[in-house]
Amino acid sequence: MKKESVTYEGVLDEIRGVLEKNWQEGFERWLSCVLDLEKTIEDVIPYDAKWKLPDTLLYETGFKSGRRVCSWLFGRFGLTDKSIKERTLYTDAFFSLSGVGEIEFLKRDGERVLRFKGGTYFARERGRVGKPVCHYIAGFIAGATCCFTGKEYVVEEVKCVAAGDEHCEFVVREKKGESATTQ
Repeated sequence: MKKESVTYEGVLDEIRGVLEKNWQEGFERWLSCVLDLEKTIEDVIPYDAKWKLPDTLLYETGFKSGRRVCSWLFGRFGLTDKSIKERTLYTDAFFSLSGVGEIEFLKRDGERVLRFKGGTYFARERGRVGKPVCHYIAGFIAGATCCFTGKEYVVEEVKCVAAGDEHCEFVVREKKGESATTQ
């Protein structure tokens, strides 16, 4: 039996072909790496009620990621001169198409609420664990919103599929008296 010779270029072509046709599957693999990081942090760092660790660590990491992706969206799609609504549409499309979740924008009791219908990728993958798990996504939303508006926001997850809710929902509140740069 003749043994086939495998080359790096051949493997690159094969992987490229799969990813071009199934890019979302590849992207979900990267999301699952973030999920692994979240779970590891929660397992290694004991919960501290005073500092809210590891929740704060995951939120702050998400905040930085939200700003990073926002900056990319600004540059890639020329959003600098676009309205907040248009900028938000690009972020929504990014979340939806990347598999993170399908977003609905709601107003409830005068507050802005982002609902991920059926839950975020992270909550769906974690399963029912009896508590909210989307700290990274909350931070991501805060970071992206800050980048888009130049104002600081706090985002709180008020419903989570992992806690037994039907959807993941996040309340977005502006921090009073603070501003930030838009990129």
